[in-house]
Amino acid sequence: MQYTTFLNKLLASIFLLGVSASCGAQQLDLIYSFELASEHDAELHAAYNQLLSSKEISPQALADLLPSIDLSASSSDERQESESSFSGGGKSTSQFRTEGFSITLRQPLFNWARIVNYRQAKQLVSKAEVEYLLAEQSLIIRLTERYLDTIQAHATLTVADKDVKAFSRQLEQAKIRFDVGVVAITDMHDAQARYDLSVATQISAQNNVYSKHEALREIIQTPTGDLAPLETTFPLSPPEPNNIDVWEASAAQQNLTLEMARLDVAIAKKQISIHRSGHYPTIDIVAAHNYSETGGGSFGTGFRNESDALGVELKLPIFKGGKTRSLTQQAAFNHQQTLDQLEALQRSTLRETRDAFRGVTSSAQRIKALKQALISNQSSLKASEAGLEVGTRTIVDVLDAQSNVSRIELQLTEAKNNYILNILNLKKTAGTLSKNDLSIVNQWLQH
Repeated sequence: MQYTTFLNKLLASIFLLGVSASCGAQQLDLIYSFELASEHDAELHAAYNQLLSSKEISPQALADLLPSIDLSASSSDERQESESSFSGGGKSTSQFRTEGFSITLRQPLFNWARIVNYRQAKQLVSKAEVEYLLAEQSLIIRLTERYLDTIQAHATLTVADKDVKAFSRQLEQAKIRFDVGVVAITDMHDAQARYDLSVATQISAQNNVYSKHEALREIIQTPTGDLAPLETTFPLSPPEPNNIDVWEASAAQQNLTLEMARLDVAIAKKQISIHRSGHYPTIDIVAAHNYSETGGGSFGTGFRNESDALGVELKLPIFKGGKTRSLTQQAAFNHQQTLDQLEALQRSTLRETRDAFRGVTSSAQRIKALKQALISNQSSLKASEAGLEVGTRTIVDVLDAQSNVSRIELQLTEAKNNYILNILNLKKTAGTLSKNDLSIVNQWLQH
């Protein structure tokens, strides 16, 4: 057992030493991690490229409202046979070349579908911009979660190591006490069982450390090395302002997911107008220049033709088999769907805002309570160990007290992480989360 524990510790030390050396001299904290994530995170890059792609929609829609110029040209060799009664029914054959070109300029005067499509394109670009901002906020949350998960994994491993050491000591004492007849064999079995379980927990904790480091590395694409842990104590304060109504109002107005949903509603409404315009006329100014020249013909002589035209072209759709009406009705249903989705998002955002607001307060209270509980249970452990020496406590009492201390230490770390995540999630639901908030949390790390 002791050899296995030593080997596990050695492997963990080699792993952490290796990634620490790879990471370089700079210790990894939240700000440095965010800089790396901003450079390497695939999801953020995908959102950025989607933004660039969406920005091309607007000039494409504008192009449909601007003049278009088309040029066409042709050249062909022709062979012509003719028979005329004037020549006594004789036949004649001629070969000649025909060439020509035309250039046409078309300027839309009225095309409601294209006008609405241009307005809709601006909304699509706005949605892409909001989506990119949302991707940045999501990266802050995702990065912080994985960073704190890694810290939590290290805390779990530290507690597991302490448990192995403590339970190993208790097991040795139990064996000595059993050998001299002070305790029953059941006490030694209890100590052995706790020790064996602590070793298994230690192995699982070590593997979890590797897993969390890899999860963080997935985002930053850099060996994680040593992470800056949380300070033992940092400011615990209620949300500012400490008024849930203010946060709800901010979420209703600035939440980025809601903003995207509102843009979806506006885009879908424009789509109804686009399809309905299938019943509307279109008016274009058309200017054309045509030129053609042929080297022969029925009378054996060539000719040249050149013309210019300038006018207004009107098109009025009469009947398309009911397709325009069906497309308009479909767009109306899609618009109603976006309204329903917006309503659902408003409700869920309101709930998430309330949960995050209460989570900040409750997490702060829980941290204070767990700190006091840790002090009390550490005192209880010392009392149990002292009582075991004088015979007033059993080995089981000491083992239970040690387990209680370990459990509270882990709960305290988890409560601190939850406090931080609740703060960031509250800012995200309110639509105000930024790198500045990450900088504040970064000040709570040991540098």
